[in-house]
Amino acid sequence: MRKRKGYIFTNRKHPLPSIMSTILGAVSLLSLLGAILASYRMGGQVPGRFAAGGALAAVYALVGLLLALATLRKEDTYRLFGILGTVLCGLALFLCAFLLWIPT
Repeated sequence: MRKRKGYIFTNRKHPLPSIMSTILGAVSLLSLLGAILASYRMGGQVPGRFAAGGALAAVYALVGLLLALATLRKEDTYRLFGILGTVLCGLALFLCAFLLWIPT
């Protein structure tokens, strides 16, 4: 194997919108999972504040998904947080859609 000698300098960076999309995706996914767990412990009785939290989580996930997709199109950037934000926000939106699809 060939050994690397020295450093590799690059002008790539982690874009701040992609980091923000990862944070928004994590917050929305955790809040949805917390609301599901709390409603399960209450025996299926879902208060209105859980519905408001779910709607807010859906908005966070949608904004985060748009931010992540916009930063994935940029060149000379690292893609780690963009892909992670896309996956987390996509999971949160899928969970919101699944919760709306479940019959009562």
